Amino acid sequence: MKKIITLLLCLAVYTNAAAQDTFQSELFSAETVLKYRSDLELTDDQVRIIKKIYNDNITDFNTTKWDLDALQVGLNKLISESKVDEKEALLKMEEISILEQKLKKQRLKMLVKIKNELTEKQQNRLKELRDDTDLSALNITTPISENPRIVIRGSATKDGKSPLFIIFNKNGEEKYKGSKGEGKLKALDPNNIESVNVIKGKAATLKYGKEGENGVIEIKTKDK
Repeated sequence: MKKIITLLLCLAVYTNAAAQDTFQSELFSAETVLKYRSDLELTDDQVRIIKKIYNDNITDFNTTKWDLDALQVGLNKLISESKVDEKEALLKMEEISILEQKLKKQRLKMLVKIKNELTEKQQNRLKELRDDTDLSALNITTPISENPRIVIRGSATKDGKSPLFIIFNKNGEEKYKGSKGEGKLKALDPNNIESVNVIKGKAATLKYGKEGENGVIEIKTKDK
């Protein structure tokens, strides 16, 4: 039963590539917009409104995240028992899924509001100004807490082309492709994983060149 429940907790690290690419290229975080405020010639009103959008939304976002963290801890304890209450475990998993979707919607809502405060000229200028660090702020990053709930499973793209797997650990940066990369991920101890980061489309090729043309999955370990 534990194995079945654990499989339900696998992180779906590869989502629709086109949608993710659009997300990264067309939306902007508050941090990035305010970082380039002078170059964008933001008005005082724009700065004030963008700060307000961030402040108004971050409280709800954090509240949802704290609730999600609590559920994750509870589920982790539940499945660690020698006999797992299947019904209770699946109910908690359903609650976790609902909160995860809520988090995504809250974040998207905030980013859309920020974009709508910028003129088309400012949006185009911002696309020219931002760097790899700014783009990575829009990647899907999943931090792993002291009570990890994620088993990582790599997967190939729909056309059979595997993404590039990169593991950042105490030995530096390790790159893997195909089944070798997936095998390396499966061998990782979930308790030693700090975060999982998925990069798609233009952002991946901008950062890793041709190696990243099928997407990149970055794994950071705690012993890096």
